[in-house]
Amino acid sequence: MADPNSRIFYACQAVGIADMGHAGTAGGSTLASSGWATDKMVHGVQAVGTTTTFNPEQAFELGQVEIYENVEGTPDVELTLSKIIDGYPLIYHMATTGVAGALAAGSGLVNRSKQRCDVRIGIFPEENNNVAGAADAAQVEVFCSGMFVSSIGYTFPVDGFAEESVTFVGNNKQWLTTDAGGRKLQSLSVANFDGDDSPLALGIPTSPSGGVQRREDFLMQHCIIPASVRGVIGTGVGNGLNAHDSTFNPASGNAVHLQNVSINTDFSREDILELGRKTPYYRPANFPIEVTCEIEAVTTSGDFVFAYEEGNPALYTSTSSGDNTSEENIFIRLRGGHAWDLGAKNRLTSVSYGGGDATGGNVTTSYSYTNFNDLDVQFEGDYIGFNSI
Repeated sequence: MADPNSRIFYACQAVGIADMGHAGTAGGSTLASSGWATDKMVHGVQAVGTTTTFNPEQAFELGQVEIYENVEGTPDVELTLSKIIDGYPLIYHMATTGVAGALAAGSGLVNRSKQRCDVRIGIFPEENNNVAGAADAAQVEVFCSGMFVSSIGYTFPVDGFAEESVTFVGNNKQWLTTDAGGRKLQSLSVANFDGDDSPLALGIPTSPSGGVQRREDFLMQHCIIPASVRGVIGTGVGNGLNAHDSTFNPASGNAVHLQNVSINTDFSREDILELGRKTPYYRPANFPIEVTCEIEAVTTSGDFVFAYEEGNPALYTSTSSGDNTSEENIFIRLRGGHAWDLGAKNRLTSVSYGGGDATGGNVTTSYSYTNFNDLDVQFEGDYIGFNSI
């Protein structure tokens, strides 16, 4: 192996994700013969980290206070990745490419929760400006195999970039320092990280990709904002605009002034064990899975969410009679072609009004919504979902 780096920083790391057991795309049995193709590499990565826990269990006996045996359990490997949303495939989609079926039937939480993947973190020589400058394979590589997606989160802030965060869990992690048999990421895999890499221009027919997604790429004219958010007009597509018609023209301006939207879910995986085997034979998602959505907006008049002891009188003639809230649609779309469909059964769980104190700032209202088992992360280049994208 070449002389080790003096440090590791962002320019000498690269991350790849592929289906579990992937051996390249050209039929080769090793990475050296075909490599993880460039489409297996994750672009726009902001941070990566791993945590390994060995879970020892102590056995004691009568007759001595000392440990009889310190039995090591199955190691738990947790890996976290975050990336900016930039036109390249999302981490969640790359990690769950084995889905079957079409449209929402094949891309919802149930189907994607079953998929497993392999993740490689290549560490290349630090003396190059980019990892494509390396003449050979990664100096060192972290190889995590058989990983499940454990949690996903998406944030769309008014300041900064739209971002995705994904946590993986598994039981196998290897540090590769030699490349015998082409075990590590090859220079072919990272050829696109050559100093000229930039956000992917998708050529979406309905709109340009917008590059790295920011607040201006949050397409209010294609979103469905919950009607309980103050200022929203109606319950249809484009209900966050002052006025909208069949063209969803945003020229009229926004009726609600959103500051931040975040979507999160945790698969709460549990090990299923069996006699004769140390490792779990399956690590299923623990349904029902709660999906949360937080929406923060600058308020111009208050939150106008009423809370009555005996429920909102306006709901007396509906299935929500006796309640203060009802089920609502949430659908979010970005210019880059990605969309998040949270279905039609989101329920407001809390609302907070605050800010605008004597030290300055504006009053904001934060709305928290929850549903169960309903989150479809969509991409326009892949399929068309719900009724909007």
